[in-house]
Amino acid sequence: MTVRVAFTRPADKLAESLELAESIGLSAVAAPSLRILDGTEEEFSAAESSLSSGSVDIAVFGSGTAVESCCSRWGDAKFASLFSGCMVASIGPHTSDVLREHGLEASMMPQDDYSSYGVVGMLSGMARGRRVMLVRSDSGSEVIREGLAEAGADVTEFAAYRLEKAGMTPELSRILDEIESGGLDVMAFTSPLSASSFMEAVRERFGGRAGEMAGRIKLAAIGRPTAMRLAELGHPPDIVPERTTFKDMLEAIAREGER
Repeated sequence: MTVRVAFTRPADKLAESLELAESIGLSAVAAPSLRILDGTEEEFSAAESSLSSGSVDIAVFGSGTAVESCCSRWGDAKFASLFSGCMVASIGPHTSDVLREHGLEASMMPQDDYSSYGVVGMLSGMARGRRVMLVRSDSGSEVIREGLAEAGADVTEFAAYRLEKAGMTPELSRILDEIESGGLDVMAFTSPLSASSFMEAVRERFGGRAGEMAGRIKLAAIGRPTAMRLAELGHPPDIVPERTTFKDMLEAIAREGER
């Protein structure tokens, strides 16, 4: 039986995400989760000043979107030049690939856990006394900041882009319809914020029946931070892949459907 899976992702990633899911053998439906907005002028100015003055020892890129936002603002040449004076760390393979496409090579990346926890584990032994810049969205997990600060790093955050909830869209309404009709097997989440936003939509749509509706489907989380957010919301995930990538999560969902 073909597994019917739904997920929410930024609008610019929906088409390729659906194509990947279907190539794995899943039947998929998706909705935009978050709108990606430019980072503020103040954020970029402060970051440029810190990088130009040599006040950053390690720059940690939390997503490929963060790389693309920087290059959109500065251009590839200036981007590579600004970060050439510090060590560059990437949260995972996709982010490393995007960095490479824009002329910058990541010197560090977690081996298996491509998440905030993986970054903390990778850097905690060398963090003391280092000035670390987190290059990511304005809604990033506190895990990296708190973990590296506890390890003795001086941590600053550079919100290269902002995230805004997409709200109730026709695509999201369709997913909720499928939950109610019993047509959906798995709901998959790629970030803590997307999990919170979706569960908020479930509560708004179903009211007192929200718990019942969420219980009709299996839940998948891309990694530990997202799994923890789902648990905090009262819905621990059924599926969490060993490796924190979207493809690995989809493959774990497909395997679950074969059991």
